[in-house]
Amino acid sequence: MAPAPVRPFPRLVGQGHDGAAVLLAISSTGERQVKAVVSTVRRSVLERALRILDTFGAEAESLNLSELSRRADVPLSTTFRIVSELTRWGALERTEDGSYRIGLKLWEVACLAPRAAGVRRVALPFMQDLYETTHQSVHLAVREGDQVVFVERLIGHDAVPSRPRVGGRYALHATAVGLVLLAHAPVELQENILAGPLRSFTPYTYREPARLRQALADVRRTGFAVSDRQINTDLLSVAAAIHGPDDQVAAALSLVVPYREAHFPLLSQLVRTTTRGIARALGAPSARGSSLPQPVSRAG
Repeated sequence: MAPAPVRPFPRLVGQGHDGAAVLLAISSTGERQVKAVVSTVRRSVLERALRILDTFGAEAESLNLSELSRRADVPLSTTFRIVSELTRWGALERTEDGSYRIGLKLWEVACLAPRAAGVRRVALPFMQDLYETTHQSVHLAVREGDQVVFVERLIGHDAVPSRPRVGGRYALHATAVGLVLLAHAPVELQENILAGPLRSFTPYTYREPARLRQALADVRRTGFAVSDRQINTDLLSVAAAIHGPDDQVAAALSLVVPYREAHFPLLSQLVRTTTRGIARALGAPSARGSSLPQPVSRAG
């Protein structure tokens, strides 16, 4: 009887970041298995790095290593290795007290996002004109899934400097820009949000699906949305849609004013005139031929 073939014995070649041994088999089958293991380890490290970055926010702009580890649910030793790599690349910066904050490299990369950057570049001169006319806060936002993301903000004289921050996210149903974007979002998304729960920020936030559904219908009928003290009981905002080259809603712009100074007809006219100007500059077919003022050219 012929002797049984000798099976290749796996050889240890290293360890992944999670401490799991990566075994290299001499056979071709073993090599494929190793590639799968290495791929899994790499995905795991990337996922953990993203979780670490996601721990930062408006209320947590600077975090130490222990806080990062706890908030991201990543072992401290792994957090140290990943944070060191992110710091070397520039995604994180280390402060004088030894904590970490988001680095400029991430800001540089984020500015390349075409959906926000293109609209922002075109919209900014119009936003500046609206600000000079009113001296009130002007916000530009886009929709990301079921949230509104603010991509630019000009701060009014009486505004709260920290809210909303550029890059900040809010629920779609609670802000004027969010209501505009939700009113023009896919029906499936609208129904998912209407199904609730609807988070309440103030006593004036939409909490009943029927009222929110009617508000969305009003936005589509009138062309603008009003957020009446739904985020801040001292403020009111009016927003309108910005249409892109394909005539789809690409963004929304709002004007935020003190509640007691609100004058709906004037505010809605100012905002809609501004958004139509931006839409025409973006090449929206529906905005062509409309007689609208051009933004004032500003040197420098």
